[in-house]
Parts: sequence; structure tokens; C-alpha cells
Amino acid sequence: MKVFFSMIIACCLFFTSAIAASAAFRDVGDTYWARDEITYLTDKKIINGFIDGSFRPQAPVTRIQAMIMMANALNLDLSNRPAPGFKDVSVMNSGYKHAAAIMDEGLFPKSTYLNPNEPMTRQLAARMIASAFKLRAANNTSFKDVPSDYWAKPYISALADHNITIGYPDGTFRPYTTLTRAQFSVFLAKVLNEDFKTFTFNHSSFNYQLELPNYMKTEMMFEDEIGEDGVRSTHFYYNNTKHLGYKPYLASVHIIPTSKLGYYEGAPFDLIKKHNHYYYYYQSVGEHPYMHPNPNLLKTNEAKMFESIQYRLTNALYNLKTIK
Repeated sequence: MKVFFSMIIACCLFFTSAIAASAAFRDVGDTYWARDEITYLTDKKIINGFIDGSFRPQAPVTRIQAMIMMANALNLDLSNRPAPGFKDVSVMNSGYKHAAAIMDEGLFPKSTYLNPNEPMTRQLAARMIASAFKLRAANNTSFKDVPSDYWAKPYISALADHNITIGYPDGTFRPYTTLTRAQFSVFLAKVLNEDFKTFTFNHSSFNYQLELPNYMKTEMMFEDEIGEDGVRSTHFYYNNTKHLGYKPYLASVHIIPTSKLGYYEGAPFDLIKKHNHYYYYYQSVGEHPYMHPNPNLLKTNEAKMFESIQYRLTNALYNLKTIK
């Protein structure tokens, strides 16, 4: 039976063309997990790369870089701001005006030294983002490493309640851990655009969960299959028939009992994980469906959307979480 993802948030119907564009950084490939968010922020001129054409997504985001990105995201007026009060941030620093604006807005703790090149921690990023966008915690989401009386608890809970972060699989937030440039970009993209927030695709009957971006609720559909041999499969399709006349296949997850594993030896599947007496396998799309009808279709927004969804789905499937 084919099932469509339910539409929960109306704005998910709109998918910005920036997501389907290409982030022009040599170290942010098509399959990179945060490509869409980095592209979105780049197109909005919130973030920039380096002179060598790289973005350095795995490098820690420094405090001054985070301030620059946040000031750009908020479109703050950088003129006529009082001095930020840091002894280690010169007026010659390219981020001086951004730091001054951020401090004037009260988005970062006051101190004598900023240590501008020090990596930004997750708790300081939570404070900055929650304060900047006036996010408040409604459900008071908790993490086992964030005590109820901890100074950053309100900010961290606010990010969690607004689906900016879900923390780590072990139930921690890791407030002292530093953020990479890619991670900070994802936080910013989520707070600026609902499409980048995630929802949990909970397949309770097949015992797994996927974390997927909101925009995929309406752009993707799936079909379940239970074979006579007990193998359970979910086949995912791109929910668009405009150019091809059918919904192109994206990927599959196959859940194979240990007792039947031998029958599938040599199949073009990649192992995701083993759980109890089952093996979870990923099957890719193989050939690009837009290639042969007309190669020019590869340049269309439809084909680019297909690619974007396929990459994100693939990443989600490799991070599939079993629930029983």
C-alpha cells in the first residue's frame, strides 16, 4: 500500500530553489550531509567560504565566525554600534563590526576577552541563537547532561523545543562540545527556514526511524512490501511525475532475517546495521532516472530536487535507528 507523508506544516509545500542549487565549495560535495543548508546560507550571503574555494565544513566554527554569521542572518545594522569591549578584537579585525552589533544586541556574554579564534561551544551557540530569535522553551526538553539549574538550560531547551537540535542518540546535548562550521550552518538554516527542520519518520511496524527534513514530507512517498520469505522492504519514491510521467525510485531499505541472509548473497545491497536477528540493508537508485529520456532534464529543478532528496534520504538511511 502506498502512503503519502502527512502535511503538518503548511510552509513545507514551498521548497526554495536554493536547496536544489549547488554550493560552490570544493569540499562540500553533492552527497555531503549539510550541503543543502550550506547552499541555502551561501545564497543568502550569510556565510562565505575561504579564498581557496573551500568551506571547511569540519573545521570548528570560531567565536568571531559565529558572530559574523549571526549578524548576517539577522541582517543587523553594523553602523554606529558601541565598542564591543574586547581587548583582543581590534577595529582592524574583519569581524569587529559584527562583534560590536552582536554585543550591542545582548546575544553574547560580556567579558574582557572574546578569544575570537576559540571554537564556539554548543551551549554558547544555543544562547546566541535562542536569544537572537527570541525562542522560548514550551515543553522544557531535558538532556541528561544538562542539569535543571544549569545556566544554559533555558537556551538549550528552547532549541530542542523548536526542533533546532535533537541532541545525540544517547540522550545528551554535550554543551561543552565545539561546533563545526557545518553544524552551526545547520542550526542557522533550521531557525531561518522551517523546511530544514526535521521530522521523525517512525515506521513502527518495521521497527525503524529516520530523521528527515520537513520538505520531504510532501516531496516523497513510500511503499511497503513483505515478501513470502519474511523480508520486509520499504521502497521510497520521488513524488513528482511532471517530466517522466511516473514517480522515480529513490532507494529501499530491506530488513532481512538472519535465516534468509544466504539467499541474498551477492545482491547489490549495502549493510546499514544488524539488530537482533535482522540485517538492515540499503539499496540505491542505481542509474539516474532523468538521464535517458532527455539529458537536458538533468538541468531542470525537478531533476535537481530528485538528487537533493536522494542524497538526504541516503544519509538518513545510513543513520537509521531501530526502535525495538
